[in-house]
Amino acid sequence: MASHRISRLKTDVIGECIEKLHEKRRAVREEGMKALVAALKGFVPADEIDNRYFTVFDRCCNSIRKGGAAEATLAYRAIGLLALTVGACTDDILLKARPVLEKTLQAPSSGAATMVAALDCLAAVTLAGTRRSLDAAPALRAATGVIRRAGDDATASSTPPEVLTAALSAFALLLTTVGGDDLRTYPCVFKEAMVPFQDLVKLLESDNPSVVMAAGEAIAVCAELNLTKLASPEDMEAIETKVSDLATDASGDMTPTEQRQVDFFQKIADMMCQADDCPQTEGAMAASSPSVRRGVLRESTWARLVQFSFLRRFLGKGFPKHVQDNPLFGKEEDTSVADGDEELPAKKSWRHGGGKGKQWTSAMRRDRDIVWESKNGFYLYD
Repeated sequence: MASHRISRLKTDVIGECIEKLHEKRRAVREEGMKALVAALKGFVPADEIDNRYFTVFDRCCNSIRKGGAAEATLAYRAIGLLALTVGACTDDILLKARPVLEKTLQAPSSGAATMVAALDCLAAVTLAGTRRSLDAAPALRAATGVIRRAGDDATASSTPPEVLTAALSAFALLLTTVGGDDLRTYPCVFKEAMVPFQDLVKLLESDNPSVVMAAGEAIAVCAELNLTKLASPEDMEAIETKVSDLATDASGDMTPTEQRQVDFFQKIADMMCQADDCPQTEGAMAASSPSVRRGVLRESTWARLVQFSFLRRFLGKGFPKHVQDNPLFGKEEDTSVADGDEELPAKKSWRHGGGKGKQWTSAMRRDRDIVWESKNGFYLYD
């Protein structure tokens, strides 16, 4: 019995990470944060995190406030991964993380790597945590704030291109959590979504290919959601002209990168000409386990393509594992819980942030599954 207990302790990666994140030595905390990111990226079932999710989140916030740039960057990544994992608790994370995120995004002293991590975190937490369209408004405002500041620097932007690319990517992703119908229902959200049209026109003229592609992606999502109809005639004419120019092979002798950009903007130009024309992309993913449903990843709209691209980039090598096991990516066969079921026994835990730890109950599991099924289920497999 004793050996079995020791074995269980050794495999409690989350517990070991929490232990290190309470250390005063920065090097130990950073080591614990790296281990936490690796574990969450490889997917840890929410049941295993249990009521310790708030402790993990609290420790990450502590690393952002008191740690160095490297530790803060890792902490933002960990918060985003945690949000994609625990689901039902993400509204708490979304609410409590917002002030920390906004402070980083507005601080001139924030390094580029930390800014990118904060924007990715903002996108991931909002993607997992929005229950209503109004929930996405503050995140949209934060992302467009970064875009607007860059757009104001018309000639030589002081915003690093990797930060601007991340802001544009976050903006496009956040729009997909709202949806066209909801934007018309909630004018305040709609206002946030309308902000960057003039800036997007400027950013299409950037010398950085990543910025240009990200701006194009944002325009494609806006067009798909019919948001471009509310742009001013001048902005819309400028967007259409620039997209058409980028979709044209002017040189006749292009590099592979230039060819990809031309093909990309040709799809956008076609879609803008025919509102019902969306990119049809397919990519096969080999199943890593016989239990995984065989199929082909299919993305038939710009919104889903944006979601897919972000999650594949954010999760990296952990993406296949999340597709296989994370309920955010697909509908489980039977996740319902009978109304008469009692709470699952709460595991003993320690060091809950401010005594606010929560038990991972059957109701919370059901809430997670219902929210993700109705809002953000990707259902990548046929």
